[in-house]
Amino acid sequence: MVTRVHLEEEDAAQALAEELDRRGHEVAIVKERFAGEDDDEALEFVVCTTAPEGALVDLVDEDAFVEVD
Repeated sequence: MVTRVHLEEEDAAQALAEELDRRGHEVAIVKERFAGEDDDEALEFVVCTTAPEGALVDLVDEDAFVEVD
């Protein structure tokens, strides 16, 4: 199971990844282009982790898009 947290700011993604790593979870940051965007520079930063969704409750803003695969 992989939890993916989509963020607009690279700094926010880096901070989340560092905290998840500190808590012992596997983590990676992936840069993705916005689907359907015409602007080639429009990116989002996706934090991918094996941490269960519940482990993110105190770390992720309720406005963040979180998906579990």
